[in-house]
Amino acid sequence: MVLQLAEAGDPTDNATVAWPDDRKKVVAGRLKVTAVTDKSACDGINFNPLVLPTGIEGSDDPLLAARAGSYAVSQARRLAK
Repeated sequence: MVLQLAEAGDPTDNATVAWPDDRKKVVAGRLKVTAVTDKSACDGINFNPLVLPTGIEGSDDPLLAARAGSYAVSQARRLAK
C-alpha cells in the first residue's frame, strides 16, 4: 500500500481531481495473500471506508459516505439470498 501525502491546497473532497505527481509517497505495507477460504466466511463482513483506527480520519470526500451506504445495501442483498 502506497500513501500519497496531501499538501496545503490539495483538494480532499473530490476523488476525480488527481494531486500533482511530486507529492510525497510513503510505502505503508504490502498485502500478501497466502490462502483462500470458503467465501461464505466473509458474508457477515461489511467493509465501511469510514471505520478507521484511532488517529486516522476520513477526508471530506462525499464518496466515502456514499460507499458506506451502498456497501451496506450490497451486504444485505447478499445475506438475503
